[in-house]
Amino acid sequence: MRTSLLGLLVLSGLSLLGQEAPLRTFRQWMGGQEVGGATRAARRDGTVEELRERQWIALSRLGQEIHQEVLQTSRRETGGALAFSWRLQLSTEPFEGRAEWSPLTPGLLAIHQANGQSLQREVPAGAILWPGDLEARLRDAARLVRPIHAVTFSFPTQQWSTLQLQPQGPAPLPGFPDTVRFTGQESQGPIAMPVELWISPAAGEVRHRTELGGMDMLTQRSELPPPVSAQPAAGGVFERTLQKLPPHPFQPWVSEWTLRAEGALPDLPEDGQQSRQSGGRWRLRRAPAPTAEEAAQMPVKGLAAPDEARYLASSPLVPFQDPAFDGLMRRLGAPAGLTRWELARRVNTFVFEWITDKDFSVGFASAREVCHRPRGDCTEHGVLAVALLRRLGVPARGVTGWVGLGELLGLHFWVEVRLRDRWVPIDPTFDQAPASALRIKLGDTDLADLGSVGWEVAATALSGVRWIPEQGPSPAILGDAVTDPGGIHLRLPKGHWKSEGGQLRLHQAGTAGSWRVQAVIRPGEAQLKGAIRMAGARSHRQGWWLPESRLLYLDLGEGRWLQLDGVSESEAYDLLDQLAAPTSSS
Repeated sequence: MRTSLLGLLVLSGLSLLGQEAPLRTFRQWMGGQEVGGATRAARRDGTVEELRERQWIALSRLGQEIHQEVLQTSRRETGGALAFSWRLQLSTEPFEGRAEWSPLTPGLLAIHQANGQSLQREVPAGAILWPGDLEARLRDAARLVRPIHAVTFSFPTQQWSTLQLQPQGPAPLPGFPDTVRFTGQESQGPIAMPVELWISPAAGEVRHRTELGGMDMLTQRSELPPPVSAQPAAGGVFERTLQKLPPHPFQPWVSEWTLRAEGALPDLPEDGQQSRQSGGRWRLRRAPAPTAEEAAQMPVKGLAAPDEARYLASSPLVPFQDPAFDGLMRRLGAPAGLTRWELARRVNTFVFEWITDKDFSVGFASAREVCHRPRGDCTEHGVLAVALLRRLGVPARGVTGWVGLGELLGLHFWVEVRLRDRWVPIDPTFDQAPASALRIKLGDTDLADLGSVGWEVAATALSGVRWIPEQGPSPAILGDAVTDPGGIHLRLPKGHWKSEGGQLRLHQAGTAGSWRVQAVIRPGEAQLKGAIRMAGARSHRQGWWLPESRLLYLDLGEGRWLQLDGVSESEAYDLLDQLAAPTSSS
């Protein structure tokens, strides 16, 4: 049993003996929590052998449940021809497809996506496509106690995997006295994971253990007793991928950060936004606004240049030629003649506003599904933005990495657009263009298929390193004003500022209390539910005040938002007029 790039199970096959094979059932634990399982069933119908596999997983993410499932059917005819069909359910609309292989053309695998796209993949020499062949190899290796080398293909994620194991000797398990234990690693796409495998010459694969994102993952036959050590750790599986950050009142606005990496430093790309420094440090910068030449670049019309073509292509994740996008394009209402950057900013804000339900229960939806159901988290914002940009002729790609938000550093997905000779990050989840500086890029993806996204690379890299922001100077307070070295400046007549422990508080003479002040990302529709929309009588600055929580959100322009806690309604109107704040990016 092997763990796929999506945290689901990619199953090795069955040895199809006789007319029917008994149903095999597996259970899976992740980080000490039982999260899913799998079944395998095999049968023969005349000259056709058939194998049916079902895998499922259920995880909690920030209090919301994520359910995912894979159904796959494999068929083999007497002449050796193979046919596969699969259904991958990560959200509401599934990813589906079929594939064929013929011994007449052994080096090619024909794949047909449900959206009508077809492609051919080269089959490496010696690769195993029929699951029963892998099962037979595993059993023989356990019987002869010899090493295992196998290359297999995951149809749902469209990736080749390499399994390399060395025998460690007999390791009997309850009900399986002939089990042999193997250790080694499995490589799936760009990621390699340590693996332990228990194989019975009579019963096949019995138990599999690996590590993903710093969490132990165990899959075993349901006949085995649950692991004694299967005690859930504090927090959910997703919550354990988060890291704490020290608070900073202006975090989203800070244009440059230096982070020190402690632990196993991953191999990170370098560009204008992140660069390696000495002593395990990395400098992170907010991308500068486009130059006049970059801002004037027009979208692609007609045939794309070779280096941009893949970032303008349709795929099952971003099928922007689907009729579902016609209505969304009309809603976007982008007039003719806009430049790439103008389109990028317009799409960035449109996607943020279109996805009104910021829902963490969506596993991974295609851009087509987000057209129909505007809900999801960073991946749904990202794939929809890429789809719209490509439809408009703007080369766009996805990025996996980590982002700092408040006092947490967590896995994230955002977008880059091509302007002349550089890629500029934007973030439709936060409505930032360019995106904020406190983000660590691990890699980018053309979103050609699910396997290219790279979530497990991000999770695994995060598990081996601790990121520590270098302690910079605290905001400087001078009279009724507060400034930050990054060029941030706030001033309130008769105001008194206090900075302590990374928090900033403001008190105004003549008022009863003080307010916590912090820069935040643009609040979504759910956060502003029940808010009273306000405007300063003199400044005309926009604000939203929530009577129950007494929160005030101030729109300072250019994507900058400020939140003040504990504000009364009259104080809110006064602050809209009196608080002097930046109105352009630094």
